[in-house]
Amino acid sequence: MKRFDYYQPESLKEAFKLMEKLKGDALYVAGGTDVIVRIKQKAIEPEALISLRGVEELKEIRENGGLSLGAGVLFREIEGSGQIRQQFQALHEAACVLANPQIRNVATVGGNLCNAAPSADSAPPLLILEAEVELEGPGGKRKMMLEDLFTGPGQTAKEPEEVMTRIIIPAQGMNTGTAFMKIGRVSQDIAIANAAALVSLEEGVCNKCRLAVGAVAPVPLRLKSIEEKIEGQKIEEELLQEVEKMVCEAVSPITDVRSTAEYRRAVSGVLVKRAIRQAAARAQQ
Repeated sequence: MKRFDYYQPESLKEAFKLMEKLKGDALYVAGGTDVIVRIKQKAIEPEALISLRGVEELKEIRENGGLSLGAGVLFREIEGSGQIRQQFQALHEAACVLANPQIRNVATVGGNLCNAAPSADSAPPLLILEAEVELEGPGGKRKMMLEDLFTGPGQTAKEPEEVMTRIIIPAQGMNTGTAFMKIGRVSQDIAIANAAALVSLEEGVCNKCRLAVGAVAPVPLRLKSIEEKIEGQKIEEELLQEVEKMVCEAVSPITDVRSTAEYRRAVSGVLVKRAIRQAAARAQQ
C-alpha cells in the first residue's frame, strides 16, 4: 500500500485550506470504511487524506419541520434516533441493516452517499424522501437534489475540493408511510438489491408515491414512471403484481460475484412490491 499523509482539521475552513495547499492531490475522508479498502486494493492512490472526523459542524442533527442531517452523522446515531424511527422509518430501517454494528459506529451518511456505490443502503430511502444535499468548497455553497448527485458507479457531481455538509429532508405529509427492503447473501453483506417506497393515502387512494431501487442500475434509481402509474389508484394486489413486472423491465442490473443479473432483476420487483405494501400499511396507521 502506497504511503500517504494524513491531516485532521477541526473546521471546514481549515480543511479547504489544506486541500488548496495540496493542489487537489488529496481525498476527504470521514469514517473511511470505503476509502481505506480501496486504498488497500490499490484502486486509488491519494497523496494525502484529509479527515473530517474532527469537524463538529458536520455532526449536527436538526429538526426543522423536516430533518437536517450533518454529513458526518454516524449510521449508529440514525439507528438510535427515536425521531428518525418514527418519522422517517425507511431511513431508520436502512441504517439498521447497513453492514454490521462495528461499521455503523464509524460510517457516516455523507460518506455512504459520496462513495456513490449503486448498492448504497442510504440512497433509496433518501431518494424517496426527496432529500437535497448541500455541498461546500472554497468557492462557496450549493445545493442539489440527491438524485442529481449520482452520475455513475463511484462517480458524483461533487467537485473534488467540495465537502458534502448536509442532507436536508423535507417534512412529510399526513397519512404517509415509508419502507425499506434489502436482500444480500448474508445479513451483513452489501445488497444484492435494495428498494424503498413512500406512499401517501387519502381515503384509501394513493395521492403520492415515490419509489427507488439500488444495486440494479449504474446509480441508485428513482422509478418515476412507475410512481405515476400508482398515483390515483388504490394499493391493491392486482396493481402490485403489475408494478412488479414494470420494475423488472425498468432496471438494468449486472452479473457479478454477488448475484446474476437475472436474479437481481426478479428480486428487485419483489422488493418494490413488498416495500409499497408495507409503506401503504404504515400510511393507514
